[in-house]
Amino acid sequence: MAEHQKLWAYAISHWSIPVTNGYGRRIRYFVFDSQNHKLIGIIGLCDPVIGLGVRDENSINWTKNQKLKRLYNCMTAYILGAIPPYNRVLASKLVALAVMFPTVRQDFYRKYKNKSSLITGENKKSDLVYIDTLGAFGKSAIYNRLINWEFVDYTKGQSHLHITVNGSWELIKQVVPPEVFETYKYGKGPNWKMRILKRGLRELGLSEDMLSIGWQRAYYRCPLAENWNEYLLGETDSVVWRKFTQKDLVTYWHQRWVNPRMDVLQAKLDEE
Repeated sequence: MAEHQKLWAYAISHWSIPVTNGYGRRIRYFVFDSQNHKLIGIIGLCDPVIGLGVRDENSINWTKNQKLKRLYNCMTAYILGAIPPYNRVLASKLVALAVMFPTVRQDFYRKYKNKSSLITGENKKSDLVYIDTLGAFGKSAIYNRLINWEFVDYTKGQSHLHITVNGSWELIKQVVPPEVFETYKYGKGPNWKMRILKRGLRELGLSEDMLSIGWQRAYYRCPLAENWNEYLLGETDSVVWRKFTQKDLVTYWHQRWVNPRMDVLQAKLDEE
């Protein structure tokens, strides 16, 4: 376990923005090169945020009650990508395809099949039918023209980082009632930092518009089931899985992305 933690820390050191540990349920994967056993990239899945307009309205279009019942069947890729030198041969696309390997939904089922939801206390069906992610700087080249990964829309462009990065939490803590501030534990409400910061801005007589940074993140979805929308809306309890296999997805990556790039590189070498 200690070696895995060190390897994970090494991998995330290549990211240009800070990486959190995720929240709630978490599943992490290392993607290795089978030929030399070197690390290609990593995947981190965690519970999705409870309130996300671009997902709730533009992608799934569910009601609050439908979301409470089926959000359990969704996960968010809070980190996903390849590390050098594999990122230079479009291996991040391979890592994105890896979330569709059958083993991912099977691992999810085995890990959570007899677990009760922390928020509702219910023992829900542990079928992972929907994975999503956000591009940190708008659209991401990783998911561009990649099978089964779909761009949906942009977020509203709000963040707390430009306000809280300089230690402003101490000021916010002074103006927000303690019983409101101490709701940071998982299951006590969505997006604690945004909720508390909005309350603090109101208490200080400032506008919530200060949260708008004009920096919209691109929202992507990766459904694992043919009937994912019907399932998430509660119209069916049966899942019809999309028939992806690890072999087919790796072959697709080679043929669609690696071979053409290798042909271009070979042509340039022949010209020299």
